[in-house]
This record gives sequence, structure tokens and C-alpha cells, in this order.
Amino acid sequence: LALESNPKVFNDFGQHIGVPDGWEFVDVLGLDAELLELVPQPVAALVLLFPCTAKIYAARKSEDDELRIGRRRSSEALFFVRQVPDFGNACGTIACLHAVSNARHVLGLAEDAPLEKFVRDHARDEPETRGRALLEADALKAPSDAAAAGVDAQTACPPRDGPPLDHHFCAFVHTPGGHVVELDGTKRCAVDHGPVRETFLADAAAAVRRWFVAADPDINGFALLALARAGPAV
Repeated sequence: LALESNPKVFNDFGQHIGVPDGWEFVDVLGLDAELLELVPQPVAALVLLFPCTAKIYAARKSEDDELRIGRRRSSEALFFVRQVPDFGNACGTIACLHAVSNARHVLGLAEDAPLEKFVRDHARDEPETRGRALLEADALKAPSDAAAAGVDAQTACPPRDGPPLDHHFCAFVHTPGGHVVELDGTKRCAVDHGPVRETFLADAAAAVRRWFVAADPDINGFALLALARAGPAV
């Protein structure tokens, strides 16, 4: 089922798949520096919800032309999952899995956590195989569906096999190699947005501005969540 861009919904799902105590999803209220300063630090990953407009998808097409010839591909061994068609309107689930599974070097998931087990079981698989395996992974699908339909969701949950939605989720992670990398299960590979130069949050926000907002600057409908250390900024 489709997840809502709501910290409570993502935290419900995250806690059930292995996000440890002390980490939580929080709203990022804007991309300006003063609003980024309100986000607790450190930040391990971001989850972006963006509108599926013609201009944004034209920019994605140009990007795919680069990725096809090897430009901007991440060279790190990240856990990338293909969003297979049978998964339906569940890009939020895959974005959350991408965010958490590729922040394991920071979060330290327990060995018996459902997501930790899934990553270890499928570490050598291709992204398409991982996507197919996710269809059968009840330990991940069940808590996702429960979070999507739970009391914290503020909008009606669309059906799994309904028409494509007009928004899409992707994740940005601070990789072990120190880069900002975007993971989107509908793209051909993970996208490298360059090394972290200031902070991960600031550099990832700059990537969102450059590659998403600037593609269609007159449109609304963006939302951003950060997977951050719980509590006051440190």
C-alpha cells in the first residue's frame, strides 16, 4: 500500500523493520539554510516526495541518457531495489527501505531486525531479484501495509493495484564513501550527486533543488523527511 509522507507513518514502519531507538523520521520544513538548521543532527538519509510533472520527467529522461552511458552512476556497493510492476503504488515503502538499508553503517540495525535479515539474504542479488523477493517478504510488507492504513495516516490510503499516483518517492543517503546518492526503484541505478562537502543535509538539499525543484520551479507538492538522530540538535 502507498505510504503517506508523514513522519508518524514512516516511524511506525521504520520501528517495525529495525530502525533502532534514538533515530526517527522528521519533517524538513524547507530547503533554505535557516529551515535546515531546525533539523536534528546527524542526518543519515532523506526521503523525498515529488510531483510527477511533465517537466520533472523530462529532466529524468535527460538524466537517464547520462546513466545509460555510465555517467553519474554510483560506484559504491549499495543496496538498490528495483520497483517491480507487481509492487503497485508502494514507492514510499521502497524509498524507506532504501533510506534505512543504506544507512546501516550509521544506524547499526540489530542482527534479527527484519530489514537487516532481508539485506543479508539478498546482498548478492541483482536489483530486479531483490524487488521480486520483496513481493514475498511478509516481514517487510505487513508492517508497511499496517503503517499505510494506520490511525496516523491523514489521507485515505489508495488501493495497491489502483491507477498510478501523481507523486513519487525516492531516497537520498550519506554513503559509507561520503557521497550523496539518490536511490529510486524506478531508475536504472543509484545516482551519485557528488561528495559531501558541507553537511549531508545541506548537500542533499542542494541536489533536491538542482535536480527536482529547478526542473519545474512553479509547481508545489514537494515534501521531505529526514532520518535523523532523535532529540535536540547536537
